[in-house]
Amino acid sequence: MALGIKFIRTYPAMQIGDWLIVADLHLGITREIYEAGVSLPSQVLAFVQRLNDLKNKTKSKHLILLGDVKHKVPGISWQEQQELPDLLEQLKFKKIVIIKGNHDAEIEQMIPPHLKGKVKVRKSLTVGDFIFTHGHRHVKTRAKTIVIGHNQPAVLFQDAIGVRYIEPVWVRGSLGGLYKGHELIIMPAFNELRGHACVNRGKLIGPIAKALKIKSAHAFLLDGTDLGTLANLKIEDD
Repeated sequence: MALGIKFIRTYPAMQIGDWLIVADLHLGITREIYEAGVSLPSQVLAFVQRLNDLKNKTKSKHLILLGDVKHKVPGISWQEQQELPDLLEQLKFKKIVIIKGNHDAEIEQMIPPHLKGKVKVRKSLTVGDFIFTHGHRHVKTRAKTIVIGHNQPAVLFQDAIGVRYIEPVWVRGSLGGLYKGHELIIMPAFNELRGHACVNRGKLIGPIAKALKIKSAHAFLLDGTDLGTLANLKIEDD
């Protein structure tokens, strides 16, 4: 039986079969924010609660962390060294697969030895007719749908008097070039502190996302609202 996709309404998360998927946690980013002059608490407890709640809500068994689980690049910060094991210890999923992102160098050595049977690190993972990869490198696959993070997509809104605000979005559409015949889904970031890349103002990043056909690809708010095509949403830079 083919596995269907389910977008979790109002959450930057999706489910396929027994798998819950989120992208771009960027553990340790609070250290960077602190160094910029703003003190914020660790995000571990908030992530644990949100992810375990989503597990219960969706009745999923396994978890895919779709890249950029940690923030510092290159290397590993002291904060990340503490936070990643703490996060993995408290998550209630039977299996956890970390898809390596461009921020995840050396992440294998951060996994506690007693969790290595439960937590695996991969460049990509295929589930049914979906392949999950972070999006910063090319991938070869026969799967119809490629799911990536990496872009932290959002849409910049501007009203008649010039007031602006940003909302995270899903992006979904067909691919061309090397990926002709495949569909792409770009996930919004799970960590709101990471910031966003406005898909109606800038360009998508990564070799897979750059092959997206923006004239027909759509952006969707987390509540499922279809905002239309990326081409029609484009606004001019100042």
